[in-house]
Amino acid sequence: MKVRGLVSAVALAVVAAAGAAQNPTALPPPLPNAADKFGSPPGSADYLGPSFTQPFEPKSMFPQNLPQPRELPPPEIPSVLPPGEGADGGLLPPRPPPRLWAGTVEAGLNGANGNTDVFNFRTGWNARRKTETNLFTTDFVYMYAKQDGEVRQQAALLNARDEILFPGHPWSIFFATQVEYDQLRDYKFRAGQYFGAGYKVIDDRNALLRLRAGAGATREFAGPGDDRWVAEGVFGYDVRYRFDERNAIVSVLDYYPRIDDWGQFRVRARAAYEVVIDPKTGTVLRLGVQDRYDSNPGTSKRNDVNYFMTFGMNF
Repeated sequence: MKVRGLVSAVALAVVAAAGAAQNPTALPPPLPNAADKFGSPPGSADYLGPSFTQPFEPKSMFPQNLPQPRELPPPEIPSVLPPGEGADGGLLPPRPPPRLWAGTVEAGLNGANGNTDVFNFRTGWNARRKTETNLFTTDFVYMYAKQDGEVRQQAALLNARDEILFPGHPWSIFFATQVEYDQLRDYKFRAGQYFGAGYKVIDDRNALLRLRAGAGATREFAGPGDDRWVAEGVFGYDVRYRFDERNAIVSVLDYYPRIDDWGQFRVRARAAYEVVIDPKTGTVLRLGVQDRYDSNPGTSKRNDVNYFMTFGMNF
């Protein structure tokens, strides 16, 4: 029996070898495919790949018409990173907010004692607060002079102006007030309220020129008049020019004509040359002149001109 089985196996091997010799490229019979018997679900051809019955050829192994990948848009990189973000991973503190207030506090005095007793004192401030939509400016000066025991001058002047700015446009709307005190004039106090429009010619780091025009009313208190409000116009400018980091000139002028009589008017003007002595401490030396002119001063002189030299501190 063993010999008969061995002979049968050898005979089958000989027959198979003979068939392979006649057709060497023939493939073995394909295996049954379960999908052919039971059916393929929708989409399974793309998901499960090619069928087992597909010929084993280069085209089936390396398809030619593959779908191209969808191109994604480049990522958007913000020009300014939010505070606390960036290459440092948020370890560095955020940048401080921009400084809104700037100005100077100043004072100066001189005197003599001997054949003539003289004492002159002057102090004041100017401040400015600017945002994208608002500009607030104010200045104050107090002047006192005494000679041989007699007061020759005691006066004060306060100005404040609030402007509404329009980003991208040179025009603005302003509301201003002025309070003036002078012991030696016929009146003791004068107050005025004004409104109007402003125009920015230039405003950058080195140069400033702003023009304004409007109208309002002023009133004198404790004077010989009837203490009534008088309509006035107002026309003025602000000028500042920096020669370099230490030297600059400033000038401010306001012209107030009476609306019912343009022959009567007032002028308030000042100009100064500023030298920054120490940029670290903000110490500044100011040399200037201030003029207060009234076309109808009563028993006083029309012009009050003051020359001054003061030391100040910028903030």
